[in-house]
Amino acid sequence: MPLAGKTTVAGLLEEEGFEVIDMGDVVRKELEKRGIPAEKTGEFVNNQREEKGMDAIAQLTVPYIQEASEKVVITGMRGLGEKERFEDKLDEEVEMIAVWASKSTRKRRREERMREEDIEGDEFEERDMRELENGIGRLMALSDHMIINEGLELEELEREVKEIG
Repeated sequence: MPLAGKTTVAGLLEEEGFEVIDMGDVVRKELEKRGIPAEKTGEFVNNQREEKGMDAIAQLTVPYIQEASEKVVITGMRGLGEKERFEDKLDEEVEMIAVWASKSTRKRRREERMREEDIEGDEFEERDMRELENGIGRLMALSDHMIINEGLELEELEREVKEIG
């Protein structure tokens, strides 16, 4: 779910030699290229999915992965269709790490982070519902690993990531 700590976990994996490709960054690049304001992020993503299928953002992300190094972390997958797209295009299995945090923890992080889409984008509950409708719950339930990022100090999170990586 948004603000669970995916970016922090990816950063820790980056320190272990992985290249990070964030699907949210891909979306932001596409918005900028097309002159679409940040507050229209949810609408843009939903329109892409209506036009190109539930794996539309994965389709936009594949070229970045193909240009990357051998060890890659992809952050921001929202559904099984995206995972399947990556596995098909990369011709290998994608190992999934789900990062979970409670609604109250994620709300606090949103207030601290204040990205442009946090300030001008969809309301918190709207965004959660959109993510769930797009299949993130199923993707998390079927992940290979689960990190509960609830009140963990950075050192504790680092230990959990190293156990996986």
